Amino acid sequence: MKRTIGIDLDSTLNDLETQWILNVYNTEYNDTLTLEDMRCWDVEEYVKKECGKKVYDILLRPNFFFSLNPREYAQEVTKKLSEKYDLFIVTAYHPLTVVDKVKWVEKHYPHINSKNIIFCNAKGLINTDYLIDDGGHNILDYYNNGGENPIVFDKPWNRYLNSSFNRAKDWLQIGNMLQ
Repeated sequence: MKRTIGIDLDSTLNDLETQWILNVYNTEYNDTLTLEDMRCWDVEEYVKKECGKKVYDILLRPNFFFSLNPREYAQEVTKKLSEKYDLFIVTAYHPLTVVDKVKWVEKHYPHINSKNIIFCNAKGLINTDYLIDDGGHNILDYYNNGGENPIVFDKPWNRYLNSSFNRAKDWLQIGNMLQ
């Protein structure tokens, strides 16, 4: 039986933050917010006051998730990992985003069965051998509920995490860790 890897979708397999914050939010609100400015995942803390929590409405626009680009090297590395591991995509969701996310995975990651997409906002419930995620709260939830092998996908908003966790700056490093 193969070992299992749970992989976050947003900002880990796809490049959510570039489209969401740098392209859409900054353009619509005439802002210059950078990803380095964001030290936690509560995005509303960093956007202009007139935007506030409306920044999350961008994510609910039709076809928004389908328009995202895959993260560099993620397709090649996950394809190689799928030979050795059973891969599961573990992604937070809103009912309006589910269809876009499934279609996106089918288009960009055909080597990951779309039946292996787990829509879950509480990643501590996930029982995989590894979890790769950029959300510090998800890493901690997984780890505190018995997950033994979290891999932090390095982003400015998760650098507060304990340095004892494995951390990868890109998919090439993840591939090296898990091969």
